[in-house]
Amino acid sequence: YEDHRLESPFINAEPWVAYKPSTPYGQLPVLKDGDVEIAQSMTIARYVANKFGLGGNNPLESAQMDEVVDALSDATEKQYNAFLFEKDETKKAALQKAFNEEVLPNTFKNLEKRIEGRGGEYMAAGRLSWADIMFYHFAAELPDKEVIKGYAKLNALFNKVANLPKIKSWVERRPDSAV
Repeated sequence: YEDHRLESPFINAEPWVAYKPSTPYGQLPVLKDGDVEIAQSMTIARYVANKFGLGGNNPLESAQMDEVVDALSDATEKQYNAFLFEKDETKKAALQKAFNEEVLPNTFKNLEKRIEGRGGEYMAAGRLSWADIMFYHFAAELPDKEVIKGYAKLNALFNKVANLPKIKSWVERRPDSAV
């Protein structure tokens, strides 16, 4: 959405090991904005959203955005447990089946209803918000990218966000990630 580059000083482990004890919670992520450090991924995302005009303009809009992001966070946790964290192959298969057949369809069904009830185009506020971008990220990382096509409003939102020029450019040039 915006093109603000951040350089990480942690290209290798040595600087991170030295810096870790000084972080607010002994872990990443930490965003430094001027002289202020902000920790925790969703706090950072919310801060950046507000800073760049993607947060709510009032408490209701903010709550609607947070609701969507929290629903996506719940689904993401179940997805990670099913696809990344579970080591027992039998349990992993059961978790993946449950995610694909229950969690994901229910999440998408509920998000589709939310879009429909909020004007039919965006997750909240009648405009692009951080909730829409978080939804795009969630859907873009799914193992089965075709599943979204069964949800007309979500699919339209996904494509709208995917085609924002700066997001499209970032996706095309971003470095590969192991996760």
